[in-house]
Amino acid sequence: MRRLIFILLILVPMAASAQESSSGGPLFMKDMLGDREFFDPWGVGIDIFTMQQDYGIVSLDFQLPGVEIGDASLIGVTNDLQSYDLKFDAWITPFLNVFALVGRLKADTYVDFSNLPIQGLPFPLSAVQVSYDGTVYGAGFNLIYGTDKWFVALNNTWTDASLSGDFDSSVSAYTAQPRIGLIRDKWTFYAGGMYLDTQEKHSGTIQLPIPGFPPVPFNVELESAENWNYAVGVMHVFSPKAQVLLEYGFGDRTHTLLNFTYRF
Repeated sequence: MRRLIFILLILVPMAASAQESSSGGPLFMKDMLGDREFFDPWGVGIDIFTMQQDYGIVSLDFQLPGVEIGDASLIGVTNDLQSYDLKFDAWITPFLNVFALVGRLKADTYVDFSNLPIQGLPFPLSAVQVSYDGTVYGAGFNLIYGTDKWFVALNNTWTDASLSGDFDSSVSAYTAQPRIGLIRDKWTFYAGGMYLDTQEKHSGTIQLPIPGFPPVPFNVELESAENWNYAVGVMHVFSPKAQVLLEYGFGDRTHTLLNFTYRF
């Protein structure tokens, strides 16, 4: 959270300075554009995002006297996430766009113990579902270079969340998205990847299927099993002020992103 607050403290003064100094274009290095048209400096957008990925276990504390947990790497962990957010952005230079976002997320993390040999229990454990939802906050920046025919870009985003659910949960993430694309009139096509570093923690108690057995405390820390996946996308510009983007990610993780942005 402190890292996210630090980023916001940097971005907000930059955006405010742009509003005071810009006259419909980027704040710095406007002369590099020549006579070419550029985006309106301010944008407000809506993101709808879904993702499914596997997790790796960083640590697991399962406090059950007389019971020993075997190889934790045999525990299967998957995560399904849906989120939507409102994003505000500003062009600081023709190469730098900064943004902040706030939204809602809902997710389910499944921790499957069925393949784990556990000594001391007369029965195997099944999957534990950890459901949570809450408010997500984020900030980041885009680095972009291109012409009227092609572009390359690197998007960087940091997010944190304030969560509620059955357990004490926290989720933070850093995302980097390199892209290369072609611009054809009002259409843009691109390909690239998504690097995702997720840190997820849950703690609480679970009830074992034994009559009269007390709840069992647990604490688990998770991270993305694979950091990279591929991504392809398409964007259509309806007008100088409105655009829509659709992205699909595939490989070791799948995701979808639908974005609509209005510029002014």
